Amino acid sequence: MDLISKKELLELTGISYGQLYRWKRERLIPEEWFIKRASFTGQETFFPRSQILPRVQAILNNKDKYSLTELSKMLSPDTAPALIDSTALAQIEEIAPDLLPAILYCFQKESYELFDLALFAAISQAEAALGIQGDERRDVVELCISTAKLRQFDSVLTVFLVGGTYHALMTKADSPLVFDSTIQTGACTVSISEAAAAIKVKYRALFPTL
Repeated sequence: MDLISKKELLELTGISYGQLYRWKRERLIPEEWFIKRASFTGQETFFPRSQILPRVQAILNNKDKYSLTELSKMLSPDTAPALIDSTALAQIEEIAPDLLPAILYCFQKESYELFDLALFAAISQAEAALGIQGDERRDVVELCISTAKLRQFDSVLTVFLVGGTYHALMTKADSPLVFDSTIQTGACTVSISEAAAAIKVKYRALFPTL
């Protein structure tokens, strides 16, 4: 698991120690994300990087629009299986427009649940990070679909390149995933729960059932 220290988190995001722990008390940040590890100075707190950074950004972007209680509910992975019509996918900016043909071809569904939208957003992030283009898009979408059979929000999608071929993994968010040096440079990991939370918050008005 790629971890970020509390010190680095505060420096990167500009939030204070007090804000961080207030958000923990308000359940905006899950307690299990506060990971204690021994260090040469004693004990230090770390966080799962792929989850905490987008979560803090989502809170900062929306804390003036909603109360902390409202945000806590919206950022929760618990959600009803609301359905979004396939024609509305183009309105979600997190889903890359050039991926839509591949998504619609591979899924061939008339409506999609929040998990689907989060998966599409995660694939889009991987596409941008790894420079996936052309016919490779459909191949990667199919690979990612095959990894998501359990449809669990508390998971991360990792797309990586080995010998010129893309591969995909779906693992639990708290499961360590360590690549050798030849793979790590061509890998992108995205939290499904954080992709879902970002969509729920951003498109609340457009899709009130999410």
